[in-house]
Amino acid sequence: MPADVVIGGQWGDEGKGKVIDLLASKYSVVARFSGGNNAGHTVINDQGEFKLHLIPSGILHKDIICVIGNGCVVDPKVLLNEIEKLTSSGIDVTPNNLLISSKAHIILPEHIQRDSDQEKARANSKIGTTGRGIGPAYMDKVSRNGKRMENINEYPEFSSKLEKHIISTQEFLRKKLDENKNILLEGAQGSLLDIDHGSYPFVTSSNSTIGGALTGTGLVPSDIKNTIGIFKAYSTRVGEGPFPSEIDKSDIVAKHLLEKGHEFGTTTGRERRCGWFDIQSAKHSIMTNGFNKIAIMKLDVLDGLNEIKVLNDSFSNDYDVLPGWNDSTFGATSYKDLPTNAKNYLDYLEEKIKVKIYMISTGPERDQTIII
Repeated sequence: MPADVVIGGQWGDEGKGKVIDLLASKYSVVARFSGGNNAGHTVINDQGEFKLHLIPSGILHKDIICVIGNGCVVDPKVLLNEIEKLTSSGIDVTPNNLLISSKAHIILPEHIQRDSDQEKARANSKIGTTGRGIGPAYMDKVSRNGKRMENINEYPEFSSKLEKHIISTQEFLRKKLDENKNILLEGAQGSLLDIDHGSYPFVTSSNSTIGGALTGTGLVPSDIKNTIGIFKAYSTRVGEGPFPSEIDKSDIVAKHLLEKGHEFGTTTGRERRCGWFDIQSAKHSIMTNGFNKIAIMKLDVLDGLNEIKVLNDSFSNDYDVLPGWNDSTFGATSYKDLPTNAKNYLDYLEEKIKVKIYMISTGPERDQTIII
C-alpha cells in the first residue's frame, strides 16, 4: 500500500494535528519526518485536549504505531515528559506503539544554550527561534559531530527508558508497506518555513516539505499516493520574517482573528501575527509539494466579518474583496449547511489555487469537520 503525507501549506500552526488525528484511524502507522519540539500539534477529541511536540498525533488512537523518523531531532528530556503526560491522561505509550529512529539526532543542553546565544548575538536581526536547540542540533548533524539516538546509552539518565523504542525505522516502514499496511507521514511547521523553499533566513532548520518526508523516513517517491496540504482560511505567522498579507495588529479584524482563532503558539505561547489568505504563497506551496488535496481549517473564525480579503499578488499588493457572512459555520458537518457566502469563499479559493478542497474544519474538535 502507498503512503499519504500531511504537510502544512503556510507558516505552520495550520491545524495539522487535528487532520492527522481525524485521518489516523485509516492507517496502521503514523510517522513524523522532520523537526523537533519546536513543533506543536493541538488535538481536541473525546479524550481531552492534547498538545504534542514530538510524538505523532496518531498516538491517541489504539492499534496505531507511531514513528519518530530519522529526519527529526529529539530532546530526550522533552520526549520523556511528553510520554509521562500522555500516560497520566490514560494514553499508553510503549515500545509497541512508539518507535524512534536510531538515526534521529539528539538535542543536548549545549544545543539549547547555543541556540539562545546565537539569537542574542543577532541583535536587531533576530530569526525568531523557539530556543529549543533545534538549529544547533541540525548544525552538528550536518557537520557530522552530532549524537544519534543509537548513542543513547551514553546518556544513562535517558537510555533505560528509551532504548527499547529505538530501531531502524526505515526498515520497519518498508516492511509495513510490503505487508500492504497504510502509512501516514506527518509534517511539522509549514512549507513556507522550509530551510530551502521557505522565506529564508526566517525559516526552520529542516525540510518541512515533501522532500523532507522522503529523506526523513527513508521512503521513496513511488511510495507516496496523496500529498495533503493544510491551510487556514486566513493566514498566521509566529516570530519574525516577511508576511505579505499581514493585517496591522491594531486593526479590528486582526483582533477578531487573534481572539476568535485563539492564535497563540502551541510551543512558545507567543501571539501569532494574523493576515488574509495569500494566493501567491499557497501556489508556491502547491508547486513545491504537489498537493492533490487541500484541507481548509478554521473557517468558523471568519464568521461575523463584513468582508473577507484575499491577497492575489504580494508584489502589486493586489487584493480581492469578497462579502463575509453573519450566520455561524461553527460545528457544521455538512457543506450544504454553510452560509452561501462561505460556500462562495471556498469556491473562490478552489478556483484560484486549482486544487480540490476535500476537508473543511468548522471548530477545534474532531467531529467539527466537513468531508466533501
